[in-house]
Amino acid sequence: MERRFEYLTSPQLKEHIARKSLVILGIGTIEEHGDHLPTGTDLFITQRFMDDLRERLDADGSVPFLTLPAIWTGYSAKLMQAWPGTIRMDTRTVMDMMRQIIGSLAEMGFDKIMVLNGHGHHAELLRVVARELSDDHGIAPAVINILSLGVKPYNAVRKGAAGGSIHGGEDETSVMLHYGYEIDPALYTDVDHVKVHTDFVAGDNYIGSTRVFWSTWHYNPSKTGLLGDPTPSAPEAGRVLVEACLDETVRFAREYWSFRPGG
Repeated sequence: MERRFEYLTSPQLKEHIARKSLVILGIGTIEEHGDHLPTGTDLFITQRFMDDLRERLDADGSVPFLTLPAIWTGYSAKLMQAWPGTIRMDTRTVMDMMRQIIGSLAEMGFDKIMVLNGHGHHAELLRVVARELSDDHGIAPAVINILSLGVKPYNAVRKGAAGGSIHGGEDETSVMLHYGYEIDPALYTDVDHVKVHTDFVAGDNYIGSTRVFWSTWHYNPSKTGLLGDPTPSAPEAGRVLVEACLDETVRFAREYWSFRPGG
């Protein structure tokens, strides 16, 4: 069965509306990712993850669903334009775009919409949009920050420090290796070439803490466009991370789609 929204006709979509199908929408971005990763890394990971998820949900069979193509543009901090490759939109432009896309789906009759976010700078924006859409249409869109779902299994296999898995670091590089992207090893294993930024690590300290948010790009300036350490990256770590995220997303999709208060 075809699950891609854009391949279906209007009458076919009407059938999905009647079935209360879940609609899955991804958003990445195009921005610099250091010397070793392509500018489309966030988009590539988001789209490949959506392709994997479509196969998983098809095999699972418990949730009627559709997917839309991943959105390729979004917000990045202005200072990231110091390196060629970053295409950025204002925060409010991104929020308005997502509010209108999801709002259009709600106006068609879809009431369960899941947003897969593949770019860190979008997390807070999408949560606000979800609240606005609840006010606008009485729906409750779900926002999932893709790679965050696999933190525990990934932490068990990663080789580097916690602060090494940030922008262009061990996590993203490992996922790209897992997905078969060919990277010259010298571009991410040569410590003299890669400026490692691992000062701001996750933990109970305020810097890097999940209890407090503050943008640290200005305080931990990068000379290469990286924040993190890609040198320990490996395809196996990427596989573990992706598989864990897929497992969690499928479980959530089942729960989210079936939850209908009073129904």
